[in-house]
Amino acid sequence: MACPLEKIRKGVMENIVEMPAIVGEAVAGEAAQVLKQIKALVKGISSNTFDLATALYKVKKNKWYAPKCSTFTEYIGTIDLRSSKGHYLVRIAQTMEDVGIPRTEYEPLGIAKLRAICRLDLTDENGNGKMYEGKPAVEVIKDLISQAPEYSPEAVDETVKKLQGLMGDDARVWQNVSLTVAQRKKWQEAVKLAKLNIGSVGKDEEGNYKDASEGACMEVIAASYILDPNNHPEEDLHEDQTA
Repeated sequence: MACPLEKIRKGVMENIVEMPAIVGEAVAGEAAQVLKQIKALVKGISSNTFDLATALYKVKKNKWYAPKCSTFTEYIGTIDLRSSKGHYLVRIAQTMEDVGIPRTEYEPLGIAKLRAICRLDLTDENGNGKMYEGKPAVEVIKDLISQAPEYSPEAVDETVKKLQGLMGDDARVWQNVSLTVAQRKKWQEAVKLAKLNIGSVGKDEEGNYKDASEGACMEVIAASYILDPNNHPEEDLHEDQTA
């Protein structure tokens, strides 16, 4: 017959072994529920975009996309959602949590204004607190959230661009060009080569190294062509005329 102390010890050990399993089951259950919710939201069963943003952020934060997907970006590709939309919705939810602004306060602003505001980085490339015009990013974002109801989405977007320094020559524009299949293939080859020569330009939100943007590649390719003296026939003509 086992002594009372041995029974107590055995019971404690059994509880220690079982607890992680119970916790694991609870987490797995919550993860499954959130993943199911996301699929329903994407299909339009529920139309609240902020519900989708919150659910997606939970998946990324807790890495519930694993083990079926190796990255959150890969997971987005499995739920019939544009990658860009998935990432900016997560960015909104994450930024608001990091800044400490409750959903009841930011949701009334709408996605357009929040998407613009949340382009502001909270930290720099070294992980230090980001500053905008001498003010901590956290305070700048809080001010924008409080002031945004009085302004249009376009005005908020312009303010953010000014804070980012994306004005004048650094302003963002779109250049749409129609190409043949053969021309596009040549362009893609040039862009691939430019990315190789430029190298990585930082890391994305998941810690993966990022290639240069197509816009940056376009600038490098254009500069290479412009700086080549063989591509300036008018200069050769001028020399012939003055000889």
